[in-house]
Amino acid sequence: MKKTNLGRYGLKKSILTLTAALCFAGCKQAEMNKPEDDAKGRPPQALSNAALLAGEGPFKVLSFNVRHDDAGDPQSLDQRKGNIRQIIVDNNPDVFGVQEFSDDFFETWFRGQMSALGYGEYYSTAITTTPKAIFYKTSRFTLERSGTVRLGASPIINTATWVVLLDNTTSNKYFISNSHWQFDSQPTRIANANALVDMVNQYNTDNLPVIVFGDFNAQPGTTEIGNLKSGLDVVDALGDSTGDYTFHGWDATGNSKLDWIMSDRSMAFTSSSVITTSYGGYWPSDHWPIIATYVPGIFGGPHTDANGKSASASTNFYFADVNGDGKQDKIYWNPTYDSGRPQVFLSNGNGTFASPAVVHAAGASTLSTTRYHYADVNGDGKADQILWNPTLNSGHTRVYLATTGGNFSATVVDNPEGTSAGTTTVYNFADVNGDGKADKIYWNATFDSGKTRVYLATSGGNFSGSVVNGSEGASTTAGTIFYYADVNGDGKVDKILWHPTLNSGKTMVYLSDGDGTFTASSTFSNSGATSVSASTVFYFADINGDGRADKVYWRPDLYLGKIKAYFATTGNAFGGPIYSLRGTSQSANTNFYFADISGDGKADQIRWNYAEYTGELRNYFAK
Repeated sequence: MKKTNLGRYGLKKSILTLTAALCFAGCKQAEMNKPEDDAKGRPPQALSNAALLAGEGPFKVLSFNVRHDDAGDPQSLDQRKGNIRQIIVDNNPDVFGVQEFSDDFFETWFRGQMSALGYGEYYSTAITTTPKAIFYKTSRFTLERSGTVRLGASPIINTATWVVLLDNTTSNKYFISNSHWQFDSQPTRIANANALVDMVNQYNTDNLPVIVFGDFNAQPGTTEIGNLKSGLDVVDALGDSTGDYTFHGWDATGNSKLDWIMSDRSMAFTSSSVITTSYGGYWPSDHWPIIATYVPGIFGGPHTDANGKSASASTNFYFADVNGDGKQDKIYWNPTYDSGRPQVFLSNGNGTFASPAVVHAAGASTLSTTRYHYADVNGDGKADQILWNPTLNSGHTRVYLATTGGNFSATVVDNPEGTSAGTTTVYNFADVNGDGKADKIYWNATFDSGKTRVYLATSGGNFSGSVVNGSEGASTTAGTIFYYADVNGDGKVDKILWHPTLNSGKTMVYLSDGDGTFTASSTFSNSGATSVSASTVFYFADINGDGRADKVYWRPDLYLGKIKAYFATTGNAFGGPIYSLRGTSQSANTNFYFADISGDGKADQIRWNYAEYTGELRNYFAK
């Protein structure tokens, strides 16, 4: 059964409905690159990134200003060189670059040491005697082409090197640059940044994924960093303005962020850090090295979706396969538009949706309290429309079966089972017993000890009058968010609940028993992101097409609005994270949806903010 998605904690309209799919919520995380608020008893590294991403080719990139020899430093470069080497040995980067690589004796020694460790190199002294060297593991990468350019026309010579590396493991290619900008002149740094943008655009002739790093001598928010970010659309893996200091000037606390490691949005990363290691009380340099582990992006570039756009905060979007072609379609509803008639835009499979919309008059509502759900309740492979309003029809849910071409029957199927006239009741529709029909799930914190009450689908849009109300996964806390998605890949939709004040912020997973009851899963519940902040949103959807719904985390005021994915695995736990750079948003008005709109079995990312892009949606295909 195709699953629709939806949901978000605190969303004005409580769009907490959907078919067997995703929802959302809020959450507070620990600092980037440190363990999140996982509960004690987390399975020991249940999914390592290496195992999780074995097919994606993760590789580590390191940047290090090694500091030229200076008589005023605590140690000479000759004394420090062993510690500089040890940084490379301890962190084992696949690619790294050094700046201030200017002392002949050190150059010769270091190159020999790196060769013995299995690194090839590119550097040139054709423009300056202070080369910006790039080293790469020859077992992993093959150098295809390279160059060195001058950054700007200033009398001061600042340079950048670049290489195109072929990944011998995945056959992917990457354009990578190392540069060092002027330390004492912002106009010169601005020229450095602009020249670096021009260089990448000139020499990256194959439009390859881009990684640029180095000692930019520029702090967050400066014009030069802004020019680089806008010119190449790159994102700093260290968190930009939230990143830790990288220059310490021989002290233990640091005083500024000057070093950067940035990629364009075709990349993603699994971790990043500032390496603050010292040896015997001595620092290898006055800069701390920085490192990030990169993987290819998990979503592709945006497709603009102009049909069915909305600049109104009152609009609700839903995604479900209403015509049974394997692609999830877009449904638009606004109680103040077109007499409250839902508008169905059929998916074209290419990131756009057909126009004009298929309009459903029988299921119209002009009441903002109405809740719509889209799920296949009769098992014919097409998502049906379910409507509920606590003030109408004695609180019955009402089903309009999907017919053909995106239409729904004008004849309503009235459901007397599990009715509610309470405004705090939440319904979900999901196939919990694996028979291909979405069942009705009722929850109200104030009723039946907060148990979820399951009414199994029968036929023709009806549900059994017998309720299944197991105590596993009950909640008497108002505002608890329930998600329904198949996280273990057994064909039955599981239950996930979350509230920022419960269970230390964990998303609690209860696997379906197949009869409307559920059994707690400690491994799923104790892995992946946790949160105690209502500003975070969770989603559950199968991003990689393996049949298991993955956990997705987003918090607009953290991590620069990056999406983080935690893949579900055969070990019944969530691994990761993978920081995605597609569609990032720091606006609480942004809505994300994860639905397979292309029909390839993987949930794509849909981004909508009524106040941006004139209300158009942006669709990012899962890779």
